[in-house]
Amino acid sequence: MFPAIVQAYNDEGFVFELGSPAMLWAGLAHREQWGPRARFSTPSYRQIAIGLRDAWFFMLVSDALKEANTDEENASLVIGNAYGISTMLIAHLMRPALVDAIDAETSMGSDDGSAVTRRVAGKLGLDVRVTKGFSPQDLDSACRREKYSLIFVDGEHINEQIVKDFEGIADRLTDRCVVFFHDVGLRDMDEGWLAVREFAEPMGLRGYDLSATDSGSTLLVRGVDSLETMLAATCPGLRAFNDTYHAGSSLPMPAQRAEGDQVVVRDGQRVAFFGAGNDLEAYGHFICSHRGCVAGVFDDDPGKVGMNRFGVVVRSGDELPKSNPDLIVISTHGYLDQARARIDGLMPEIATRVYPRFGLGVPTRVVRTPGGR
Repeated sequence: MFPAIVQAYNDEGFVFELGSPAMLWAGLAHREQWGPRARFSTPSYRQIAIGLRDAWFFMLVSDALKEANTDEENASLVIGNAYGISTMLIAHLMRPALVDAIDAETSMGSDDGSAVTRRVAGKLGLDVRVTKGFSPQDLDSACRREKYSLIFVDGEHINEQIVKDFEGIADRLTDRCVVFFHDVGLRDMDEGWLAVREFAEPMGLRGYDLSATDSGSTLLVRGVDSLETMLAATCPGLRAFNDTYHAGSSLPMPAQRAEGDQVVVRDGQRVAFFGAGNDLEAYGHFICSHRGCVAGVFDDDPGKVGMNRFGVVVRSGDELPKSNPDLIVISTHGYLDQARARIDGLMPEIATRVYPRFGLGVPTRVVRTPGGR
């Protein structure tokens, strides 16, 4: 399985790395951009992909589903494709069953990722179709089947979205099925997962926390007895919040839980975000939940200007002063010094209200306090 997939991506010009999100890079890197990496000084929560332990659970799930269902019943749906590593693994494991994937192509490079996915699927002879669109509203156009036995949810990583994704797929599940949610622990989506589990339980879907995965993945399972027996014995109980997602390990926590700045946005104040790339996802929940407090999202990359990020249209950095923000959060953690210098040039008067203040590369926690307290 892996050698063929790795070789296919290598032929496309990628270095294929399988690491652990808290320790080493896990994902794809363009060959011309790749360089040897030591252990990250802080855990990486950006641009990570499927690790080996996720792949192991894919293998368990696919074996159980192929035992429980016919090939005709075992179609798969992937929500959030990127460069298609998960899509390829699922398609390879579940073959000859088809795989449909949907991706909004709003993240940097994801339009290229969809094209790469199609080419790799063609080389490997896999029945994969990738559709550009948003979940759940565009699922009808993305789905070739009415029902799926395996659905992999790896789209926008915020609590509200995984609830919406599940609502969109709830009626698309076969009687014997698995729904795999990626990055629940790593991206602090416990509240969304608990809501999904409560919603799914009356439908006969039982929830499991995969504490053996690096990213804190979770499963909903229905009617797959062999898999449920194994999961009940190895994944007992349901956490309330994923304070540690590595089993038996003292690795540092994800960057969202590391020490860093906390910005309190009071009534009447507005916060601007400088940087519209992948790092902005750390603030997606705040942007979606407190739209009236958001002065705007800004970026100097012409390729990002005009994009819709969490319901906000990205504007050029030159327009930052016009938004008159009370606070500015730098949401591009790999370019803190450059971003700070740019903001200082545009709005020197706000220098003491630009976060993070200490240049640690740790996402600032943004919270809103009503009543001006």
